[in-house]
Amino acid sequence: MLGARGAALARGLWGLTHSWRRDSRALALVRAAGASRAGHGQPPAGPGPRRRRLSLSAAAVVDWAPRPLQPYLRLMRLDKPVGTWLLYLPCTWSIGLAAEPGCFPDWYMLSLFGTGAVLMRGAGCTINDIWDRDYDKKVIRTANRPIAAGDISIFRSLLFLGGQLTLALGVLLCLNYYSIALGAASLLLVITYPLMKRITYWPQLALGLTFNWGALLGWSAIKGSCDLSVCLPLYFSGIMWTLIYDTIYAHQIYTLDIHRPEDCWDKFTSNRTLGLIVLLGIVLGNLWKEKKTDEMKKSIDSRIEN
Repeated sequence: MLGARGAALARGLWGLTHSWRRDSRALALVRAAGASRAGHGQPPAGPGPRRRRLSLSAAAVVDWAPRPLQPYLRLMRLDKPVGTWLLYLPCTWSIGLAAEPGCFPDWYMLSLFGTGAVLMRGAGCTINDIWDRDYDKKVIRTANRPIAAGDISIFRSLLFLGGQLTLALGVLLCLNYYSIALGAASLLLVITYPLMKRITYWPQLALGLTFNWGALLGWSAIKGSCDLSVCLPLYFSGIMWTLIYDTIYAHQIYTLDIHRPEDCWDKFTSNRTLGLIVLLGIVLGNLWKEKKTDEMKKSIDSRIEN
């Protein structure tokens, strides 16, 4: 009798243990599923904020800047430097063509014009965003611009514009008097270009006149004045180039299948590479010019001796 009771007690304990294990396993599965869903819905809790990945891109540099400074850097488009390159490259072409045969372009002038390109592109973008603030709010692509989004007031943007133009004037005063007057004349184009979108279907032409002014200014900064036989063909070819790339850029705002925005942006940014290739060709051609000149001198000398 005792043996029968002991066997019954053992079977009861075994059943209880088996049931507890089964329930524990089910509870663990439920918890794991809940944790997985929570992980998809929100980031896991941690001891502190995530460390940002280190990058040397312009956008990453702006993201790493102090937060109060970031709206101003975005206002002058430092996070999108391709526009600065497109303003700077015609200057480099002109400086390269003005270099003496066999010589590299003047590095001091290249750095000076590079600084001016950053400042004047920033000033132009600030003027553009002040003019277009009411329109930018209604367009998805531009609604997050600092003025349209309310991150910077009109008064502060005007102060910021004044600071940029003052620094740009300091750069301009490093040039000769002819170039100072020529550079100051471009300010009219910088101010009026954003308004062209309201009165003409060809704002790209106004942008071309503005962005390629450096083709005139670079030569005069080296030579003291403009040689129209060199500067005008370079200036007008730059305008035609701008008509092409700005038309490609403008197609980002449409949703046509043949004009995919991401494809338009890739093609637009590739113009920087094209401009650098042109600059390389100018520099190499100038170096080759010296070599050909030396060969011609030697040929003439040998003929005279004979």
